[in-house]
Amino acid sequence: MTESASHPAPARHQVALTALWIGLFGAALTWTLQELIAYAVVSHACYPSWQPYSLPRAAGTRGVTVALVIVLFTLGAAGAATAYRSWIRTRPPREDSLHHQTEVGEGRARFMALGGLLLSGMILFAMIMNVIVLFLIDPCG
Repeated sequence: MTESASHPAPARHQVALTALWIGLFGAALTWTLQELIAYAVVSHACYPSWQPYSLPRAAGTRGVTVALVIVLFTLGAAGAATAYRSWIRTRPPREDSLHHQTEVGEGRARFMALGGLLLSGMILFAMIMNVIVLFLIDPCG
């Protein structure tokens, strides 16, 4: 009379939990680091004392900031790639199981991987916008 309940995350063994968390929050962590470190570098170059400078006094401030952004963007893209790999590995084995997953709500691992893909995409876009701003606006202006 009663059916045995299946586990709510049937693909949980396909991907490590660490990979799911890295895929979900890897890009967000790198964007946070980018904001904090770039703010510290630029603000010290423009405001080393009480009076601000009109131009950065530290040579290569823009170059250091761009290099930092490139390194952290690469790490964020690695987090997005981890989310993508996790999403592919947790793919349902049959076409009709996709409808079943939608209706029943199975697939926590796949949901986390998809969330990581979406979040990483938005954050990587924001990181690109931060680089564009470095070339459009004077750092100390």
